[in-house]
Amino acid sequence: MLKNLIFLLPIALLTSVPFCKSENVATTKVFIIPIDSNLFNWTTIEPDDEFEYSASLVNAPDLPKWIEYSYSRRHRTGFLYGVPPKDQESLQIEVVGLNKMSYETRRRVLHLNVLEKLHPATRQIHLKIDNVNVDDFFDSYRMNRLLDIFRFKLWKESFADLYCTFLTSAVSLGARLPLRPSEGEGVVIRFGSTAPYSNTLIELQEEVKPLWKLQHCPRDFKRTTVERYFRDEGFILDWCNFRLLDETMPLRKPTEHIEEASPSPELYQEPVWYQPTKKEVSQRSYAGEFAFTILIPMLIMIVLVVLLSVIIGLQHEGISKRKSEMVEVTPSPSGIHRAGTGLRGVNHDWDGVGRSRTSSPQTGLRATGGDGLSRPTPPPYSSTMRTAVVDF
Repeated sequence: MLKNLIFLLPIALLTSVPFCKSENVATTKVFIIPIDSNLFNWTTIEPDDEFEYSASLVNAPDLPKWIEYSYSRRHRTGFLYGVPPKDQESLQIEVVGLNKMSYETRRRVLHLNVLEKLHPATRQIHLKIDNVNVDDFFDSYRMNRLLDIFRFKLWKESFADLYCTFLTSAVSLGARLPLRPSEGEGVVIRFGSTAPYSNTLIELQEEVKPLWKLQHCPRDFKRTTVERYFRDEGFILDWCNFRLLDETMPLRKPTEHIEEASPSPELYQEPVWYQPTKKEVSQRSYAGEFAFTILIPMLIMIVLVVLLSVIIGLQHEGISKRKSEMVEVTPSPSGIHRAGTGLRGVNHDWDGVGRSRTSSPQTGLRATGGDGLSRPTPPPYSSTMRTAVVDF
């Protein structure tokens, strides 16, 4: 029994040690490492969607900041990608695979041998492509099609050593997700070389330089003279983010004949930065801002209200005065009635007088409607009296 245990112990130790795979990566150059079921020796007929992967540093909870992990549903494969910085040492990545059908887990270790790249790029091109995702560039064919645009058309001087120096999703850098899920998230990518820039690239940068004040350009916002090269390959670029990054150009122009000033002895007696106390910090007065933002508008508003009140009051007073004058000129209805009654009485008397003088005498008594008195009729005229008067 003891012999059997001694025989099985080395086998158990060998099975507990994870399988190690070595990968060589170069500094300042993007590497892409696929992670699929073949890495864990899963040869079942189950689809690749039934496997789940996670990666981290050995004995660490996460990956370093210059390595990213992404699972591509299009390729049904996970990918580790990134750019080793300069002076980066070799490291080990632990990858854990989970079979979601059987809940079996397996562990693998990837040993990344970081090598210093010979003749690293000194000039780079910064691009932002709107209609693609990061996993589109995991396919070497798509990456080479984009590189060929610069190798054969825009930057022929870099044909020998042009390579990708940076690759990440635009969303990871703060961009928004597209409104339509079918549209690409966007990719920020850089290509580098040691060759000098071509005149075409320099003219292209001058063409898009007015767009640098915009952080993001909508699609089809600007089409450049070289737009057709990218459209033919299915790339839509955001020209607001097009840059030429030249590391050979100094940030400041070298100055000549600069005399070094000898340090003052007082400089060593006082600290470089003196922290002031709270009392020494000057306080800002907001009286001027308060008067400018509140008092002055209120005064203007009060003056306008007073002017409008005076104008409306004077106008109302003039209207009232005109109405009173019209009332004084216009006669009242009672006066009109009394005047009409008097005229009717005068007319009636005038008719009575006319009739008494012109009409012939009437016999009998006549009753008047005005006073109700009986008057005797005048004596009739006789013909004898008329003739007597004539004879006389």
